[in-house]
Amino acid sequence: MTLAEALEPLYRGYLRRLEEMVSRLPPGAALTEKTSQGEDGKLALGSDGLPLRFDVADARDGHTWEVHGAKVDEPAARSVRAGSLEVLLEPGNWEELPVVCGFARPPSPGEVEALAELLRGFTVLAWHGGFSGGREDRWRQSAHGMRVELREDEVWAVLDLGTCPPAALEPLCLALAGFGEERAPLSSVRIGGKAG
Repeated sequence: MTLAEALEPLYRGYLRRLEEMVSRLPPGAALTEKTSQGEDGKLALGSDGLPLRFDVADARDGHTWEVHGAKVDEPAARSVRAGSLEVLLEPGNWEELPVVCGFARPPSPGEVEALAELLRGFTVLAWHGGFSGGREDRWRQSAHGMRVELREDEVWAVLDLGTCPPAALEPLCLALAGFGEERAPLSSVRIGGKAG
């Protein structure tokens, strides 16, 4: 089973929640995955430096909604391989999905920053729709944001993958495998679980 196949249930759960939100609005009133603008007309930026992208808004009054699953979705497998890397999978929500990278030894500040930059770079590419394979419907197939932090010897990236397809995580995990081989050894990579 591929990583994309294993994560498909989390992605489908998020899309189902989005569609439920859109169905509550009158036909033609739903705006989906638009970026937010400040009072000065410039794009409003989130703490990750990416422009804020909301899930659904009402075109009539501009009210916005963000999807947050009340329960976690189960992956189709509990572990998969990505190159030389074993990736552990836990239940989670696509809109707040932890990618936790454990170092095999205490990392240097430079190694932590390099890994954080790899994760940020992935998110920027995904935000711009770099993994979309072409837009097929109302959804942009792009990520919405991320936050990254160091917790002991683990780098935690909590991704709001938005409508970015699960196949995007395969090249990310291959890049993490390369990082572990070339820069600093990783003891584990886990996707899913609680974000907090």
